[in-house]
Amino acid sequence: MVTRTSGGSCVASAAYIAGEKIKNERDGKIHDYRNKHEVVHKEILLPANAPPEYSSRAKLWNAAECVEKRKNSQTARSINAALPRELSREDQIDLVKKFCEQCFVSNGMCCDFAIHDKDDGNPHVHILLTTRRVDKNGFTQKERAWNDRKLLLEWRERWADWCNHKLYFISDARVDHRSYKEQGIDRLPQIHLGVEVCAVERNGFKTDKGNKNRRIRRRNLEAEIQELEQQIRDLRAEHKRETIEYIESNIGCKVSDAFTIHGKMPVLEQYEKYLQERGVPCEFIFYNKDKYELFIPKSEKEKAIGLLTQFRKQNPERDDRSNTQQKSAPSKKPKR
Repeated sequence: MVTRTSGGSCVASAAYIAGEKIKNERDGKIHDYRNKHEVVHKEILLPANAPPEYSSRAKLWNAAECVEKRKNSQTARSINAALPRELSREDQIDLVKKFCEQCFVSNGMCCDFAIHDKDDGNPHVHILLTTRRVDKNGFTQKERAWNDRKLLLEWRERWADWCNHKLYFISDARVDHRSYKEQGIDRLPQIHLGVEVCAVERNGFKTDKGNKNRRIRRRNLEAEIQELEQQIRDLRAEHKRETIEYIESNIGCKVSDAFTIHGKMPVLEQYEKYLQERGVPCEFIFYNKDKYELFIPKSEKEKAIGLLTQFRKQNPERDDRSNTQQKSAPSKKPKR
């Protein structure tokens, strides 16, 4: 929420997200954010019964500011959301508009949104919402039901639904409305900086909130690296297990009960074909770079060696430089 107790004003927030210069008629302060070049799209969405002049950002938010009389008033609701990088700019805008129209405007809120993109891979949208209902004469009563936490959770779920609807045909990426904790992901959420803190950070000064977010980002990155390393270990273990199962199903015995011949693919491919045509079960797999292994049951060892000796005599021009040895387990998946 944008609250006066924390020093905020909806006029300042509107100027910030839109990258504009707006004067607050209530206190006379001028908020100038025209140097914000990351604003790539901004738009105001109004209920059908709102005054036409509210399509002006300055008039809309000055009206929202001036209608609040208490020093602890909540003057606006602020929502920030990351945009899927996979979407085009046109689709990002359409996504935000449809979400805002469904969740906010249809329920009587005036909605002001702006998309920011610094070309750093982090496009996001700022949404500013009014806290009072509106009619043709302006703002009316406060709508306390809009503060219901269940409604916030519903908005988050609908945002994820709209994002995934847009992503469905172009990417495997998906958005989950649940918190990291609810998803079982070891991540810490970043804290909201606010307009004033963002301005200080943008001018090159460090703040306590900014430092905390930097620590959170570093911690989350370290956790993600650890998870990826574990995934790699798990994939390697699964890869090895599947390879062993593949070999054993083709040679009819345990890998531990097989002997191997190392060599290059063209040679082992001919060995495999020659042996299989003569009733010797065998299988060759990729081993390392251009090296392969041919697996043969120990029970067929003498027969295989005899047949391969015969093969070499029939093909004296081939220098295969192969060798045989006991092998307990392969390290790579078969490639045929």
